[in-house]
Amino acid sequence: MLKFLNLLLILLLTGCFRVGPDFKSPVTATQESWTEQSPRFTMEQEVEIGSWWNNYQDDTLNDLIDYALQANFTLKAAAYRIIAARANLGFAIGEFFPQTQRAEGSLIRTHISANAPNTLGIDRDFLDGILGMRVVWELDFWGRFYRGMQVAYGEYVATKDDYQDVQRILVSDIVLAYVQHKTLQNRIAILERNVAIQYRSAEIAKVRWEEGYESELDYAQAVSLWKETQAQKTSLEIELKRTLTSIAILVGLSPEEFNCYFTIHSEPIHTPVDATIGYPAEVLYQRPDLRRSLDLLYAQSARVGVAVSDLLPRISLTGFLGLECGSDTHTTANQKGKHFFSRSSLSFLYGPIFSWPILDYGRLENRVREQYAILNEGIATYRNQVLEAYKEVEDALTFFVKSIEETSDLEDSFKYAKRSVDISTLQYQEGLADYSRVLNSLQLQVAAEDAMAQALGNIGLAYANIYKSLGTF
Repeated sequence: MLKFLNLLLILLLTGCFRVGPDFKSPVTATQESWTEQSPRFTMEQEVEIGSWWNNYQDDTLNDLIDYALQANFTLKAAAYRIIAARANLGFAIGEFFPQTQRAEGSLIRTHISANAPNTLGIDRDFLDGILGMRVVWELDFWGRFYRGMQVAYGEYVATKDDYQDVQRILVSDIVLAYVQHKTLQNRIAILERNVAIQYRSAEIAKVRWEEGYESELDYAQAVSLWKETQAQKTSLEIELKRTLTSIAILVGLSPEEFNCYFTIHSEPIHTPVDATIGYPAEVLYQRPDLRRSLDLLYAQSARVGVAVSDLLPRISLTGFLGLECGSDTHTTANQKGKHFFSRSSLSFLYGPIFSWPILDYGRLENRVREQYAILNEGIATYRNQVLEAYKEVEDALTFFVKSIEETSDLEDSFKYAKRSVDISTLQYQEGLADYSRVLNSLQLQVAAEDAMAQALGNIGLAYANIYKSLGTF
């Protein structure tokens, strides 16, 4: 009999009966390799990417990222969420131990009305003093507290993954904004050079018009093209300012403070043309947003167990140990104090109690169904997130490869556009061609050179998108 009671006590205290499902990672769609294949991609198993932004070989960019990782406020907020979740986990762990352990004390003076019922022959005026310790321990018989700890742990780990995801997005956004800023600087420089060329062309048209060789139409067209290009430059300068303020906010500084700390020079950025990537299966554990979703599924699975445990009886141990002493109106205070600390004032109680919700009219059963539905919703969402992650990587790889191919073609286009400007301008000066050919050549040169600059920038953007989608940091 004693062995049976000991076994029962162990079961009560350890909570061997854990109701609800044990979490298993959901099966997701997988692929063995990326559909976009290129010699520019190095495929390695469990490759260590490291600080991939260093491949841009830009000290200013590195300084911006280092500063942002210390000063960005979104990242700081994510860090505080980790602290809060860790505290909540500590609270959940504490639920395994007696939930109530408190000292109690009271000194109550009571006077009962003489006209109250059943007061004949009783003391109607007295003091009652109590001092002791009360303990209530709800046993984790069905694993409710264990599942609650799983909920808190899943949420805690999810906040850590969220912190890494904020880092991933922050670094990627800074790189993307920085590459855009550099690209805009390059495009503005190109337009400035073309504005100078078009101004000289307009001066030539003006001289030929004033000398009577050509009509005013050529001069008007030349000035129109010159001013249009000048306006394009102004529009790009607006975008340049926007990217600069975006970088400042990402870093954690006001635009004014940013100008005191950093200067982004107009030198072209080094654009990487080779990328080291892993296999598709690695994305599932590399990307912190996918890991966070999996952690939250773990927590939600445990919530189902908590909901199921609410259907079952709760078993607790309770007890009180202390001193209690009363005094009537004829007892002096000194006599009361003397009696209070005597052995005869000892008071205690202990024993098991249980409570079992019945006739709840389906409330608890529907709560279980709700938690199961939320779990299945999360699984479906997670599977879709995996597909979206694969899509992001595939799109980034294609964008990278095609941008490099596009740049090669646009370099040839610009070379011949520049040559056509030289030839048409010379022919116009010699009277062998009309100004429309010069105008078309100048327009082609501006368009080709600007497209080439954008394509070069796209390579840098695509490179950042590759590592952002892979989830590396």
